[in-house]
Amino acid sequence: MLEAELPPIRPYHPTTFLERGVAVPFTTPRLGGTRARPAKKHLVELVVPNLSGGRGVYVMPWSSLTALCRPTLHDKVFSQRIASISNVTPATIRRVARQIAAEGLAGEEAMEAARVATDADKGDRVVTNYRLLMTLVEQVVRRFAPASLTEPGSHALDPSERARLAVDWISPRLGQTTTWTANALEELADVMANIGVGSVGATGRTPRLTNMLRAVRASVADWSGTQREEDQASYAKMFCKVADVTLSLAQTTVAKAQALPDNMVDLLRTWAADRDSVIELVGRPEWLLDGWEQICLVWNNAVDDAARRAALAEIATLVPILPKEVNDWCSMSNEIDGIVRFRRVINLNEDWFTGAMMFDLIRRNEHFRAITV
Repeated sequence: MLEAELPPIRPYHPTTFLERGVAVPFTTPRLGGTRARPAKKHLVELVVPNLSGGRGVYVMPWSSLTALCRPTLHDKVFSQRIASISNVTPATIRRVARQIAAEGLAGEEAMEAARVATDADKGDRVVTNYRLLMTLVEQVVRRFAPASLTEPGSHALDPSERARLAVDWISPRLGQTTTWTANALEELADVMANIGVGSVGATGRTPRLTNMLRAVRASVADWSGTQREEDQASYAKMFCKVADVTLSLAQTTVAKAQALPDNMVDLLRTWAADRDSVIELVGRPEWLLDGWEQICLVWNNAVDDAARRAALAEIATLVPILPKEVNDWCSMSNEIDGIVRFRRVINLNEDWFTGAMMFDLIRRNEHFRAITV
């Protein structure tokens, strides 16, 4: 498709995270930075960065992907799968991405990584469920001191029996059955596994990604201090400023989500009355950090100065725009409006910002898929 035949370029400064869309881990280099978001009539549309490297985006239906470029088989299947998603969130896109990787469409490395990641997620949910249950037991004993959990000999009971007694005692006071309470704890574990609960708070996916971004931010700042080119300094300054705001916001939203189990009774009551509010609060860090994992991998993949200069130019086009919605989340002034998003125009047939061969970039992106699933 010629540039003249492409949809018109639209200004791009979304108000909400849903309008910004979710980063899609396509392996085709020209689709780097593409996002998916809900469209009219329960469809999904793609937000594709300007192919020239300049400002603005193309907004198009997922079915137009093959007219835009020649996508890999992985990306063709991906676009077809996300077209039927009714709820576009980072979690749902990640789930589809893992399913496709498990089918081998991103290479054998990603296929094996998808299997390992699925097992790891199951383990995270089991651990999170256990932590929530033990927290409930502790709080019930401390706040209400029921006889079944405080009478002589009750401390000798094994944890599963104490948990059963706590659930039996608290359920009627919540106006629920014991089955509902047990199921609610499992559902909460599914929702909260990514942010970490209790002593595993530092090992959830979200804290791990936050730590990765913090390390990459420090690395970019250190490296840019040794560079003389004005463009490199501008790219690095922009990246560090957005990363700093994102990290600050992520820390605030993670802390709010991790504080929910501080009152398990209230959390269960809220889950019964308005579970969407809990899901929305816990999901905020994922929306904030969506797209940053790819950026970190691009930087960490660069092994020398030349590769890092190319990586930083690519990263400058991938840095997510923070919507004004974050002001409602954290009651702080969003400074992102004043940050200039630097771009450079690429030559015809040149691959995104690196000048690398197409197949080399596809292999790199497939390797990234193995790391991120």
